[in-house]
Amino acid sequence: MSRLIPYSACIVLCLLAGCAGRPSSNINAVENANAANTGDDGYYRLPKQIRYSFTVSNTTGNLLEQPKFWTYLPIPQTAHQKVKTISANYPYQEKHDNLGNNSIHFALKDIPPYGTIVISITVDLLMSDRPVAMPVGDRASFLAREPYIESDDKRILALATQLHGESPAATAQKDYEWVAQNISSENYIAEDRGAAYAMETRKGDCTEFSYLLTALYRAQQIPARAIGGYVFSGNGIMKAMDYHNWTEFHVNGAWQIADAQKGSFVANQTDYVAMRVIATGGDAAVASQRFSYAGEGLQVEMN
Repeated sequence: MSRLIPYSACIVLCLLAGCAGRPSSNINAVENANAANTGDDGYYRLPKQIRYSFTVSNTTGNLLEQPKFWTYLPIPQTAHQKVKTISANYPYQEKHDNLGNNSIHFALKDIPPYGTIVISITVDLLMSDRPVAMPVGDRASFLAREPYIESDDKRILALATQLHGESPAATAQKDYEWVAQNISSENYIAEDRGAAYAMETRKGDCTEFSYLLTALYRAQQIPARAIGGYVFSGNGIMKAMDYHNWTEFHVNGAWQIADAQKGSFVANQTDYVAMRVIATGGDAAVASQRFSYAGEGLQVEMN
């Protein structure tokens, strides 16, 4: 039996997290960004370690033979992070997809009846406090409409026209400020509802904030993508409830972070650990999961 666990989970406690009030403004940081050369390790100089673990249980009275489990690793390289080392307490294989995401796969030994194991993963990263120049990649994909990122919605297109600025960077900030100031946070919604839903109802969780801002950018021909990951300063242990979605947009040769729900525009970017670029079309139903496992009677929980 195979079971998929939603990866779009985030608990919205915006007021407690300090994201109320006027969103941060860093337009000069975008307009004047002189991005570091692509792949220049000298700009990834701030160490950051993350740890996360999963409890894998056999809930039956039978021997569970060779169960399988996979989850995401941090994206190997973004404009603000680069993976240095990966370690786990069980043998694993890494797999990459065409979006640059990296996943870790475990083919486990048999688990006895009602037995439990804990899988622990540690990743050492190097962070850059200035954006490292990176090509936009598949520009057409980052400008296209996708399910839940309805950049062709009439209301979104009309708003995009109203918010057009003197430069792509100025436009990016105006879009961000509109979403941050006009969309209200609501508690975690199990299913994705999308940019059009947020535009119509003026509410959503972090996923809808991310989808709407991404859709606005794409409607204005600014390459953008939704990102899933975790936000914390320094080292940290990642918990399921800490998962968060935000937006990246590509201006002046580099990907920049805009987090309308937390009220952060091109600020504290080394706090953001990107685990995956989100795609909502095609085979993304599986790719949109936080982790997956297979085995009759198997149960997995993130610790």
